[in-house]
Amino acid sequence: MDKGYMGKVLVVDLGTGAVKTETIPDNVYENYLSGLGLGAYLLFQWIPPGADPLGPDNVLGFMSGLLTGTGSLFTGRWMVVGKSPLTGCWGDANCGGNFSPAIKRCGYDGIFFRGVSERPVYLYCDGARAELRDASALWGKDTIETEEALLKAGGPGSRVACIGPAGERLSLIAGISN
Repeated sequence: MDKGYMGKVLVVDLGTGAVKTETIPDNVYENYLSGLGLGAYLLFQWIPPGADPLGPDNVLGFMSGLLTGTGSLFTGRWMVVGKSPLTGCWGDANCGGNFSPAIKRCGYDGIFFRGVSERPVYLYCDGARAELRDASALWGKDTIETEEALLKAGGPGSRVACIGPAGERLSLIAGISN
């Protein structure tokens, strides 16, 4: 990572179960950097006008900051970007902690989810593989219980971002915990 970015994002289609890597050209990073800028650029390309924020056409992105993993101090923040279900417009939030470096360690600058799954799933990504796994046993658990279960399943060094019952019920003010 000599440029401060990985040059690719992971795109997960929850409707089909497809998981693929998309390479991002250098000129996109030169114009939009990473994090919020890259997320806004890609979502503008991918979300059609009029898309339902809770529907299959919306895209939810988890973005690592440009300087994450470079050794710069205080650069471990990550962002979530998408069309807000509360406002119907742009929505973003950011958080600190250990999730941003985990995205980079898996080889990506961001992870994007599109589509709607017929059953509860979670993404497992360890740098060597990325796959959707059954999350039925986690459904109904709060975020602390969910995080503990996923950390145990993922093993040492795992990092988790998850929702709880409010997100499962599509509450317009539900959050993502890390």
